[in-house]
Amino acid sequence: MASFRRMGYEVSQFADWMALLPESLTTIPLRSLAIPGSNASFSCTVTNANQISPDNSLPVKIFGHISCCLGKERILQWNRTQDLSVVQQLTSGVRYFEAQVAAYSSTGDFRVVCGLYGDELSSCMSKINSFLDVHEKEVIILDINKFYNMNDILHMKLLSIITHSFDDKLCPYETGGDVSLSSLWAQGHRVIVIYHHDIVNEYDNFWPGDAIFYHPRLTSISPPDLLCQLETNLKNATDKKLFKCVRGVVSFSNRMCLLRLPSSRKREISSIVTPEITSWVKDKSRAEIPIITVDFVNLSNFVRHVVQRNTLDSEELLQGPKTCMNGKHIE
Repeated sequence: MASFRRMGYEVSQFADWMALLPESLTTIPLRSLAIPGSNASFSCTVTNANQISPDNSLPVKIFGHISCCLGKERILQWNRTQDLSVVQQLTSGVRYFEAQVAAYSSTGDFRVVCGLYGDELSSCMSKINSFLDVHEKEVIILDINKFYNMNDILHMKLLSIITHSFDDKLCPYETGGDVSLSSLWAQGHRVIVIYHHDIVNEYDNFWPGDAIFYHPRLTSISPPDLLCQLETNLKNATDKKLFKCVRGVVSFSNRMCLLRLPSSRKREISSIVTPEITSWVKDKSRAEIPIITVDFVNLSNFVRHVVQRNTLDSEELLQGPKTCMNGKHIE
């Protein structure tokens, strides 16, 4: 089995990191692996040419409509959380994707939202499916956790679209969440869809919202506050038989954003928080880091450091410092 020594450190080298795990890690529960994820994963598809979406607060909606193009540009800059495209995130090693979805009244389709409308969810899923066709041992967790402008009929329609998109790649729900990479590979299952609506209980191929636990549950307002919450959680953590998602994310209030209106989320928040979380991750073991999400996953080699938590304590990496393919030392 190939190791991360042979993978090197270039971002593209992590396109198959699950396939390259030591065999001993492919048989443990998937929830026990350190999995890099992106916050509001599909916000990369949002543009200021699109309409203001229903996930905004009323004051933000009013501001956006009154200020027209300038208002939508500011909404974009303070809501977008990812620069990398869906394919670039997949290739870089991201394996957990989080989405908020709204029924788009003008066309009747379902679009991802993050302050403004983005691409159709079906388009994002098609890119994931195409990636999985090539990278045959990678597994994706798709967490659809907020919905707007939707009723039960629309939920059924959306579930049908998701089923058609992934077909037999969908992993049926298993209470306890003890699926492993090896068990998924044996069954040909490649995608776990967590769907936060009660209607999902009538569908075998979808996992309910309570299959994942988020920490912290409430959005932190500063990096120190976030790191404090994460450390407290590690000390008080209990063994829960479900997926756990650590949110390495800080969000400002509307008032604080207004005071910094000419700037952006990336400049004011993410360029500080994502490097802080990456440094925090580097000091943790695999057992301490489950799924972890950040804004702008391309900052500070975040994905690389999360993926490497899986093997740093294995025997194959105890022989000396890790090297990349050209022999240089990796930090």
